[in-house]
Amino acid sequence: MIGLPIRTVLAAALFACCAFAQAKNVVVFVGDAGGVTFLNAASIYGYGKPQALYIQSMPNVGLADTSTAKEWVTDGAAAGSAMATGIKGADRVLSINPDGGAAYKTVLEYAEEKGLSTGLITNDKDGIAYAALAAYYAHINDRGRYLDIYHQFLKPRFGDGPDVVLVTSNKNLNAEVPGGIEAIGAELKAKGYTFARALSEVSSLDPGKTRVVGMFDDDDFDMALAVKQAMARLSRNPKGFFLVVHSNSHLAQTRPSLVRLIDLDKAVRAAGEDNQPNTLIIYTADHGYGLYIKGENAAETQKSADHKRIVEAIHLEAQHTAEEVPVVAMGPGSERVKGFMSNTDVFHVIMSAFGW
Repeated sequence: MIGLPIRTVLAAALFACCAFAQAKNVVVFVGDAGGVTFLNAASIYGYGKPQALYIQSMPNVGLADTSTAKEWVTDGAAAGSAMATGIKGADRVLSINPDGGAAYKTVLEYAEEKGLSTGLITNDKDGIAYAALAAYYAHINDRGRYLDIYHQFLKPRFGDGPDVVLVTSNKNLNAEVPGGIEAIGAELKAKGYTFARALSEVSSLDPGKTRVVGMFDDDDFDMALAVKQAMARLSRNPKGFFLVVHSNSHLAQTRPSLVRLIDLDKAVRAAGEDNQPNTLIIYTADHGYGLYIKGENAAETQKSADHKRIVEAIHLEAQHTAEEVPVVAMGPGSERVKGFMSNTDVFHVIMSAFGW
């Protein structure tokens, strides 16, 4: 006969495994600076009404603290590391203990170890070495060490490293590598990747090409198309995939910043509308941003005005801020996203959704 304590533990375990469906695939979208006020402004600017973004229709919503272990206001390195590892670190540091230097294992590394396909996308000018993205595969104490980060990409700790990478070409990295972008392309080809310099080139590749790195001179490439390309190639793995999509939406200018966030929302829609029932989709921001609509008596904030004029009533101070940011989700395991959270909970939501 099973005792009461053991029965209680078994029941709890059974509930934990059955309360939420398990995901085969996970896609995480990160709007750089894309917090609540930014989403609100982008919706009004883009569509003339609030809550018109696809992101704002996703059913499960939480608010995540973004502070680091050492600072109230995070940078992309610390935020990316927290979401990648489930452990808070420090600004400028990628997925290591900021005091002792020990590497923290990332969710992408777990995915690689378990045989899933993995992917990374960003339109940030730092490309493959951008901190919020590099935190998923690199372990380093200074986000500015582009060459060292790139070398870690070439020598993954688990599996064969990210499979589909669609990013902006990093001019600083190109300058550090003898031979520049051509040499980088040759190194990637030697590692088994198909190398492309434009998204149109990626789109023209045979669908069976599942190890692809694209490094584009244009940082305004079609994010929705990039996501579709990545998901189509990654989904050929019967074990599933993990994909991180990052968009730099804080450009220090109001209109371009709003357009970037609207374009990212279209990419989330593309993933969501093509979404299979076994895919968890998460949207969040790495940090808040000093952007909001002000002026209850301003002509631009009247609903009778041309909604594009809302940019004239937007206050923009190009600074990271400390308030909580939204975490919204749909798909298997998304029910875990709710209430006030930490950015480290994003890691745990993903791991639990995969059943790890």
